Amino acid sequence: MSDRVLADGLSDRLHDFLLRMAGRIDDDAVNSARELIAVAELDRAAELLVGCLAAGGVPVTPDEHRYLRSLLDETRSDPSLADRLKVRDTWYAPPHRFSSERDACVGVEEALRPAMGFLRDVRSVQCVWRLTPAGATPGVVPQRVVIVEIGSEGFAPATAYRVAQALAVAGLRAVVEVLRPGVEPTDYHLMAAAAAKPVIFADGRGRQPGPATADAARPAVAPGPPDHESPTVIVSPAAMPPMIDPPAERHGSGEDQLSDVERDLLRQLHEELAQREERSNSESSG
Repeated sequence: MSDRVLADGLSDRLHDFLLRMAGRIDDDAVNSARELIAVAELDRAAELLVGCLAAGGVPVTPDEHRYLRSLLDETRSDPSLADRLKVRDTWYAPPHRFSSERDACVGVEEALRPAMGFLRDVRSVQCVWRLTPAGATPGVVPQRVVIVEIGSEGFAPATAYRVAQALAVAGLRAVVEVLRPGVEPTDYHLMAAAAAKPVIFADGRGRQPGPATADAARPAVAPGPPDHESPTVIVSPAAMPPMIDPPAERHGSGEDQLSDVERDLLRQLHEELAQREERSNSESSG
């Protein structure tokens, strides 16, 4: 097992497992689970993830099944919830298609600009359209996918929450995928990034595609008519998910395992949620 896995916090590892589930469970469920992780409701996030897999009949590998049981145990949830899942040694995920035919970056820079000052070590933001539905209760397609790469100083759960919230406030429907150092992108994310376009920020602060996605192989695209450029359409392969190591054994609440930086970000998030609830209550009573 790598030192990186041993060093990672429980919230990061829940976030990373959700990355593995991209395209396999519903986008709305992914967004909800990430919001729960961001506010340190780790037990609810783990239970929601397992519930979505069970309800959708989504199979998992034996390694993924053991990993989920460990995550449930560490979040003080019932590990036996994972026994409701379909476990298969060999299976293939349905392929997804991504396209840059229409610019998915339109409006994203303006939407994220107010939030960028709260985000740490954002290296790049890219956008692409996913043309295929995800999960048992799929939403409307095409779906905008926003891929954010962060450096070692970033906190993936908080970044995912803030970016998703900023896009929602701007009325942009999207699913946000935050990739962090030391975590290998899945085929889903590599193919999405291969078709994606970078968001160019007005401040010019070097938000260009990072090494994790910039070198992703681009499958061949059928040529279009000679008088115009053909849009990029990428099809993700139907392949087995990569093997994963089981998490290190550790116990205690989610917040006990957070760094000072992560605690400060979570405190800000809790304050924002409290303000939103207070405004909602005021509007209801008015």
